[in-house]
Amino acid sequence: MREDWLTADRVTRYTRLVLALYIVFAIAWVGLSRDGIDRAGKPLGADFIIYYAASELALQGKLAEAWDPEKLSAAERAAVPANTEAFPWLYPPTFALVIFPLALMPYGLAFAAFMGLTLALYLWLIHAAFPDRRAAIVALAFTGAFVNAAGGQNGFLSAALLGGGLLLLETRPILAGALFGLLTYKPQLGLLLPFVVVAGRRWRCIAAAASTAALFALASLAGFGPEAWRSFWEQLANLPRLLEAGVFPWDKMASVFAAARLLGINAPVSYALHGIVAVAATVLSVIGWRASDDPRLRAALAAAAAPLLSPYIYDYDLVLLALPIALLAADGIAKGWQPGVRNVLTLAWAAPLPAAALARYLHLPLLPLVLIALFAVTYRRVRTPQP
Repeated sequence: MREDWLTADRVTRYTRLVLALYIVFAIAWVGLSRDGIDRAGKPLGADFIIYYAASELALQGKLAEAWDPEKLSAAERAAVPANTEAFPWLYPPTFALVIFPLALMPYGLAFAAFMGLTLALYLWLIHAAFPDRRAAIVALAFTGAFVNAAGGQNGFLSAALLGGGLLLLETRPILAGALFGLLTYKPQLGLLLPFVVVAGRRWRCIAAAASTAALFALASLAGFGPEAWRSFWEQLANLPRLLEAGVFPWDKMASVFAAARLLGINAPVSYALHGIVAVAATVLSVIGWRASDDPRLRAALAAAAAPLLSPYIYDYDLVLLALPIALLAADGIAKGWQPGVRNVLTLAWAAPLPAAALARYLHLPLLPLVLIALFAVTYRRVRTPQP
């Protein structure tokens, strides 16, 4: 497919149009809601209600109740009385330290504060990857960013921690390690990090990551008590069963495992298929890190590989793809484009928004294929000597 149509001017115009559509949607979304409930029957901000309810329980000294479905549902109804849906809390107690103050504010203000602050971190990441105003516009219009914001999720924060650590690894390894340690609130996104950081022999980063993770856990233990951690571990033991049974919606997930289950493949074979892809991505990432001396391309490779490892990953987690998209775009503009890269970047930029509908109604799980394609072109670029 020809790629010369994708000029910088066209990208800027198209993404501004997409941003305008987002604004229209947001106004209609809020305007058509009633009592904080949107037309789909979910609270405005959807999953954010979980954070707010857990914050309220934490402020009351009852964080352990966040893993009790009935008590959490009661806290969610207290936050948005018209809400009738139940949303589970699946995070370790460390994340409660991050969202602890939310319930000190009214629900709407808390949502705006959380999304605004994490969006600022995301835009810092994009600026560090591609310091151009147009890149920020493309990042704001990225469909993964929209999915995350509409869902009231933490993808901006996760992307900033993982991506920021990868970008800072060479120049500020201790700070990079601290960011990786904080990412342990969402450990499925950091599964690749031990392999590539060891491959890069960044020992100070490893020490900083381990120390930060330990302090993070100890702070949550001191703040919320051992009962919170006990409740978390008890629930964690049930997650594989819930994932295999489809209690967590496969159509919203981006993993090979979820795609295979959606297509009717049994759980053992689905795990095997997922494992093959995860192991291949890990091995190739280590090879790429050892072969390349370009820290930005290594960061792009790790960020592209990270979503391929865990069977439990949602579409809103794909905010992380903004980093390899930005880094590969900056590299292509500066050094020339390899064949197919612009098409893959365009697909990765556009895919998160329609993917759930395609999976739900057409049984077409697009996201794993997009992730594999993005990883493939990134790996090819890492292994191609630049003249």
